[in-house]
Amino acid sequence: MKFKRRSTEVFSLSFLDCICCGFGAVLLLFVLTAGNKASIYSTIEAKISQIIGEMTDSIAKKDKELETLRAYLLDVKDEHEEISIELDEKKSLRTDLDDSLALLMKELALIEEALGKLMKDKEEIPKVEEKPPIPIPNEERRQYLTGFDMKGDHILFLVEASGSMLDDEVTKAAERLQDEDEEKKKAPKWVRTKNGLQWLIANFVDKTTRYKIIFFNNELHPLETDSGGTWHDPFNADTTLEVLDLIDEIVPGEGANLEIAFDIVDDLDVVPNRIVLIADGLPTLADSYSKAGLLSDVDRINMFRAAKKILLSGVPVNTILYPMLNDPAAAVHFWRLSNERGGAMVCPSESWPDI
Repeated sequence: MKFKRRSTEVFSLSFLDCICCGFGAVLLLFVLTAGNKASIYSTIEAKISQIIGEMTDSIAKKDKELETLRAYLLDVKDEHEEISIELDEKKSLRTDLDDSLALLMKELALIEEALGKLMKDKEEIPKVEEKPPIPIPNEERRQYLTGFDMKGDHILFLVEASGSMLDDEVTKAAERLQDEDEEKKKAPKWVRTKNGLQWLIANFVDKTTRYKIIFFNNELHPLETDSGGTWHDPFNADTTLEVLDLIDEIVPGEGANLEIAFDIVDDLDVVPNRIVLIADGLPTLADSYSKAGLLSDVDRINMFRAAKKILLSGVPVNTILYPMLNDPAAAVHFWRLSNERGGAMVCPSESWPDI
């Protein structure tokens, strides 16, 4: 019997099962691998985000530090400009002080020369037989203020009566401002000022001379007698004694406004032949110049210059300076004022006048 050959099937059930199993294994492997990659990507992305956040914070901090440094740089720049300005002012002040020293040394030489000449010529001074309104206890010192020309029909005294006239030191003068008025009148420096004014009045020699006294601080205080008239006769005993009593009633206080004192000169009924200015330093007030807060030496110099501009008339100015400590610039500026105005400037010793 002849057997029929069976045909061989290439894709049998067993083969398909193997194929499916292998495909399923590959697919499972792919799924597992893809899930693991997604987890890795998420981790990497989180780390990148964290790094970016940290970098952003760092950049913000750096920006803030940069702004702080920029602001500090601007402050340093402003401070440097202020220091430069202050340095320029100090250099200018030092120049003024050097000029002051040179001028004072020159003035001292001139005073000594003039003193020798006047002491030599003192015997030629006419003797006054009649009793003078103001007795002079020491005739030898009558012409102590050498270089002063007190001649003329009208002499104007401008006398500072500010709080600084109570003492030679600022702190002590401030302490004396708390005293009662009667104690202020007895302050040593103010007594010397009044004695000096009395001495000047006693030294008039021309019978035609008349004088006027105006005290000033932050206001003007003209001295007016009951006898009438604003210009006084130094040879009238009654008028002179009344003037001395009025002088003794003046109480120093407030600041010193030299500008208003000079401003009144051109408004007087008679233009004076000479101004005798009695002060102790640069002014602390001025109508045309103001400064908030603490005054510097430069501010007071500017106030003095403003006062000089007010003095329009060409009246000669003699200055008696009772200097304050720590106000070295005053001497040179008052010297320049007197020199430019054809007058003289002196700083008398504490012993003058010995009344």
